[in-house]
Amino acid sequence: MSSLKAARADNFYHPPDWDPRRGSRAELAAARLGEPAWKAHPLRERAKKLGEGILVVRFEMPFDVRCSGCGNRIAKGVRFNAEKKCVGKYLSTKVWSFRMMCAAEDGTSRTDRTRNAHYIEVRTDPKAADYVVAEGAVRVGDLDKLPGAKVPSAEELGVEELADPKDRERRAADPFYGLEHAPAARRSVERARAERVSALEDARASALFRD
Repeated sequence: MSSLKAARADNFYHPPDWDPRRGSRAELAAARLGEPAWKAHPLRERAKKLGEGILVVRFEMPFDVRCSGCGNRIAKGVRFNAEKKCVGKYLSTKVWSFRMMCAAEDGTSRTDRTRNAHYIEVRTDPKAADYVVAEGAVRVGDLDKLPGAKVPSAEELGVEELADPKDRERRAADPFYGLEHAPAARRSVERARAERVSALEDARASALFRD
């Protein structure tokens, strides 16, 4: 094998007109073919808008939100291809913006991404060490901010209403007080659970005695 073939096999061949001070070999090849510069970038399509300071990254929704455009709920942990961009600073910490298209689909025209696309923007909040929804959606815990929205009561949701701080402290200090003031639904669930556990223990004991 000649030295040129060995160099090509090891991918160490450098074209004679390539100057590493002007760019990479991939950029030189893209320029020869008349292709855009992002095709020579290692991230390919994700670096299309890198000249504008935008990089496409994989973003995971940090909390449950409801899209303001289609009304569908997007759960925490759903992943999107988001455009990441620095939009400001808090002291010396950068504030990042993640803009993504709503991916909810329910078979109707309101979720058709080609005709009716909805975008959601989430930004970092270094001051509160959290994320905030800038536009396009509302955090599920902030549904009362939606126009005409009605927040369901604790009774409608089937949960116990949050007690005042004094009552909460008394329940934590006195277990019998908390048991006496527990809702009937919770007591019935705990009673059924105790009966089920007792039945399982009896069945296991009988099986052991049979052996």
